[in-house]
Order: sequence, then C-alpha cells, then structure tokens
Amino acid sequence: MYYYNQRDYGNVPYNRPNGDKKMVAESGCGVCAACIAVNNLIGRELFSVASMAKFSVDNGGRDNYGTDMTALLNAICKKYPDFSYKTSNSETDLVNHIKKGGMVIINQGDSYNLFSTAGHFVTAVQMFGNDIVDIYDPDLYDGKYSSYGRENKIELATVYGARVKTDEIGKASGDRNPAYFLISYAGKKETAPIADSAPSFKVQNVYTLTTNVRVRTGAGTNYAQKKKSELTADGQKNALNQTDAVLKSGTRFTVQEVKKVGSDIWVKIPSGWIAVYYQGDKYAD
Repeated sequence: MYYYNQRDYGNVPYNRPNGDKKMVAESGCGVCAACIAVNNLIGRELFSVASMAKFSVDNGGRDNYGTDMTALLNAICKKYPDFSYKTSNSETDLVNHIKKGGMVIINQGDSYNLFSTAGHFVTAVQMFGNDIVDIYDPDLYDGKYSSYGRENKIELATVYGARVKTDEIGKASGDRNPAYFLISYAGKKETAPIADSAPSFKVQNVYTLTTNVRVRTGAGTNYAQKKKSELTADGQKNALNQTDAVLKSGTRFTVQEVKKVGSDIWVKIPSGWIAVYYQGDKYAD
C-alpha cells in the first residue's frame, strides 16, 4: 500500500493563491490524501507528492486554507477518465464504497478532534468487519493517537494511522459538507508496488551507507528516532557523536528485513530501521 506523510515534504512548495509561500508539510494533507487514494487504486505511483501538489495548484485545487478537494478531484478525473468520484454525508455509503474496492477521502471538520485539532483530510483504505475503517493519516506523528483523548475514540493505532468505528468518523465529519469523497477507478489495476527504477535490497546482504541516516524504531518517518545509547555496540561506534541515533556515511550493515513504504525502501538492521531509498534518493550501495 502506498502511504505519504506530509511532514516528509518540507521542501515541496504548496503556495497559496494569495501569494503566501507554503510547503506541503504545512498544509498538504489533501495532497497526500489524494496521492494515497489515487496511487493505491491504480496500483502504481501515478502522482508523486510533488507532482500532485503542482497539479493541485495548476488546476485550482489549492485555496488559502488548504486543498479544495472538489476542484482537485475534478481535475484528476478529467485528465484520467478511468477515475471518478461522488460525494456523500452517509457512513453507510462510505462503508459500501470501500467494500466494493473504492477508497474514501474523509473531510474532518473543526468540532470533533479525532484525526486533528482542526480541519483535516485522511484516507479510508479498507474495512475490518462491518464498522471498523482502516485510516491512513497523512499527518501522522509519534504518539498522535494517544494524545488529546484520541485513544478513547479509536480502536487501534496503526503504522499509518488508526482503525476507527464509523460512528466516530461520523462525529468527526459531521460539520463538513461534503463529508466524504468516494473515489473509484474503472481501469485495470497495475501491480508494480514501487517504481522500476528503484534499487533492490536483499535480506542477509551487506551494504554501505553513502550518507548519514537516522535510525528509527520502525519502517517510516512516523516512527520515533532512536537514541544513540539504544543502538548495538557496533552501531554506537558508527554513529555521530550526539544524543539522537544517526549512522555515519560509510557504515556497513547487514539487512535483516526489507519493507516498502510507498515508493520508499526501509531495511531493518541490528540497530533498528533505516531508509535506504527515500523520495527517489538512494542512501546505500
């Protein structure tokens, strides 16, 4: 599954129509939510976050508050006619659409703090049972779903967001119209989970870092960065002299597990998880 976190895109412009210079990291949840829905439906990375942000700006999808999802989806469906969408305020429609293989962008309002303390777009990607929705949250950070009492509003915090009952989603989107953008794809789904140009990393092989990289507790930037003291003895020898764990360029490591997150590649090493291919850049040979 493709997942994108807006916090990873502090260098990708998403400027307001009024001329204010902004980045996706500040107000790009709609851009990332659209990437999650579109790319997973088609089965490949049709849009990168950067290209989706530019497409949104060029086609009237960017407003002074964030993303005009109606304008953005209209433009996507016009350019790629196999995509279509409809809107609804019904949780029944949301559930039925996901069960049929579609994806739903949820438009959270300001009155019920489930996914954010203010307006926010998240993407519903699959169902668990009849009333639990798997949410990919494009503004995820460590501890988000144990803050602000959210732990009492969700069923489970996940790697990419949370699993949430439909009645809670209804409360969160109750002050938005439309509450839900139900997106469909009529074409043949492709199977390439990652760009053909991406490098290959294999378990048990030894590689060498070509740049400094952070060590995290899991595969993804939403996971906490480890402390240097939490690394193996060998990891500490090859880390920068600072509190947070950063392995130095030139460090050799053995791959224990490989995981793809969107178009990025993460590997597990004895000290934790590191990115070896991130946003098109290769970090190890």
